[in-house]
Amino acid sequence: MKKIIFSILTLCVLTGVAYTKESITVLNAGSKTGSFAIQMTTLSKDLADDYNVDLKIPGDYCTALQMMDDIKEPFIMPYANDYESIGRDGEGCGTLAFEPSNVIRYDSTSFVICSMDGDNKWFLESPATVGHTLPATVFARSINAINDSFGAQLTPVMYDGSGATKTGLYNGEVDYVLLSIKHGRDIMSNGGQCHYEFSNDENTDLVALGLLDKNNKQFVAGYHSVWLGYNMSDEQLSDIKSKIKAIHNDPNSGMFDYTKGGTVLKYYFDLNDKEIVDLWENSVTNLRK
Repeated sequence: MKKIIFSILTLCVLTGVAYTKESITVLNAGSKTGSFAIQMTTLSKDLADDYNVDLKIPGDYCTALQMMDDIKEPFIMPYANDYESIGRDGEGCGTLAFEPSNVIRYDSTSFVICSMDGDNKWFLESPATVGHTLPATVFARSINAINDSFGAQLTPVMYDGSGATKTGLYNGEVDYVLLSIKHGRDIMSNGGQCHYEFSNDENTDLVALGLLDKNNKQFVAGYHSVWLGYNMSDEQLSDIKSKIKAIHNDPNSGMFDYTKGGTVLKYYFDLNDKEIVDLWENSVTNLRK
C-alpha cells in the first residue's frame, strides 16, 4: 500500500499535477474592533488549511456593502438585523436582500446592560451614561426606550465597535454599556456585572426588561446575524457550510474557543427556509422605529 501511495505522489509530481487550494474572500461587514471582526479573523484562520483566504476588514458595513459587487470569487460576509432595521427605516446604507439558501450560519443573542460597579436601582434612578456600538440609531433608541418606560436618565455614548465600547467601560469613560450577552460575559470575567437583559425570558439570571414592560417591542429585540455565502455554486456552498459547521464543533478551532462550544452564542446551521425568514423578519421588525 505504501508503494502505491508513493507511486501516485511521484506520478503527480512528474506530471505537474498538484493540489491547489480554492480561493475565498472573507469580507467583514462591521467595525474593526467588534465581534464581526473577531469572528471573521478567527474564521479566516480556521479555513486556512483548506482555502486561500483573503480577509478584508474595511471598517464599516457601508463600505462592505459597496465592495460586494467588486468581489468576483466566492466570499463570505456577515450581516446583522440592526443594519437591516435602520435601512428599512430609510437610514444607514440601505438594505440587503438575501435568499435563505445563501445563509451559511444563523445566530441570535440578547442585549444586556452591564457595568463595572453600581446596581439596578442606581441604573434606573440616577443619571448615567451608557456606551454602545454602531449603528448608533438602533442602540440609542433602545437606551431611550428605558428612559421612556421607566423614567430613567440615561445618556447614550457611541463607540466604533463593541471592543471599543468595552474599553470605554474599563477605562471609566461611561457608567454602563449596552452590548450582546457574549460581550457581557467578557465584562463579567473582568470583574464587572450585568444587570438587565433585553428579553422576556422568565428563566434569565438578569432582570428581563421585556417582563417589566410587555408593551415595548424594543425590550424583546434581540441581536440576529447571518453569515452569507456569495458567488458560489450549490456544491461550493454546501462544501463551505459543512466545513464551517465542522469547525464550530472542533474543540481545537478558534471558532469553538470564541463561542465556547456554542454556550455563549446560539448559532444554527440546519434551519429551513421558512424558519430563517420568520426569525429574521421578526427580529428586524422589533428593532425598527
